[in-house]
Amino acid sequence: MELAGLAIAFTLIFVLRLRDFNYALTILIACLIIGLTSGKSLSIFPDVLMMTIADTRTREICAAVALITLLGYVLKETGMIVKLIGNLRGFIPSRVLVALIPAIFGVLSMPGGALISAPFNEPEADRLGLEPAQRTFMNVWFRHVWYWASPISPATILAVSMAGLALRDFIFVNVVLFLMSWLVGFLISWKFMRENEVTLVKEKNYLATLRGISPIAVALILSFLEVPVWLAVAAGIALVFLLQQVSVAKMLESLLKGINWDIVAAVFATLFFRYMLTSTGYITTLLRDVISTGVPLMLLLIVVPPLVGAIAGTPTIGIGICFPLLLPVIPAPDIATVTIMFAGITTGYMASPLHLCLVLTNQYYKSSLKEVYRYLVPASFVLYAFALVYHLLRMHIQG
Repeated sequence: MELAGLAIAFTLIFVLRLRDFNYALTILIACLIIGLTSGKSLSIFPDVLMMTIADTRTREICAAVALITLLGYVLKETGMIVKLIGNLRGFIPSRVLVALIPAIFGVLSMPGGALISAPFNEPEADRLGLEPAQRTFMNVWFRHVWYWASPISPATILAVSMAGLALRDFIFVNVVLFLMSWLVGFLISWKFMRENEVTLVKEKNYLATLRGISPIAVALILSFLEVPVWLAVAAGIALVFLLQQVSVAKMLESLLKGINWDIVAAVFATLFFRYMLTSTGYITTLLRDVISTGVPLMLLLIVVPPLVGAIAGTPTIGIGICFPLLLPVIPAPDIATVTIMFAGITTGYMASPLHLCLVLTNQYYKSSLKEVYRYLVPASFVLYAFALVYHLLRMHIQG
């Protein structure tokens, strides 16, 4: 009965997500099926709910994600992000700026962020003579380089919190993958870069540029100093309000309109799902039975996450499905094993046809997905292979 319930629940998750059904509701339905087929009393539902709410990490993660989306909103609505891009055009070469623009938008979890960065990137892409597929690759790839280095990335926060790791340690070890992400993107794109001018001829305004990037910098620096992420991001939001002299009425309006509650609900549902699987205890037994048949645990960690990431279509969903499945059977989850799973999910997601950023950018530039995959699939494969080699070597060296 339990096995049938798990099979139905996970099948339903993938089927409903392929139909773009609301993720939080999808996960709650899956939890209902798992709970009802677990053989436990109906009290499992309020018990798991209270367990999820009582966890301090749940409240901190949800608050952080809510405020990250709000920071992206206020930077956009106040025009600070537009002015920042405009100032950067004065002293950064187009072949660098075409990567930097989506990366700047990618720091923040902004709804429709890929569609926002694509128009800003168009002048640089025109100067470089990029084809539609090449424009799509640049906008999608460099928008997602921050998983390894940003303490305000919702997917990274969720993965590290679920694994019980320190966010700063995770970033410190994986800054190599952050640099590799940039290197892979530039190596693949350098062939088709045809820069026609180094920079635009305009006055370089360093002070205005520093002012524009300061809210993001404050949030990142405070997070690295181990200030709670939600508080660090709140400081960034406060700085936007201060620098832009936003009225109290506009502040309240931003608080009402700026938070993406769908993302917050998705994070909460993911944590609820984890506790539901943990409370039933069946998933751990199932995976241990699979491993006892001779299937190496490391093989599961390498093969399963990319598949889940590709099917899930977002890293948050991939983490929500994969981590509760695999973490319980890892004797002592460390940065290496967690990163291998995380890298599989994110690189599988990058090249997924369900990847919303890819879909939106592809539509905007009217590119051929087949042509985009000429760049995106090799880039994703190389990054994942590098992550595997890097962390397997770390594990071997550490004994």
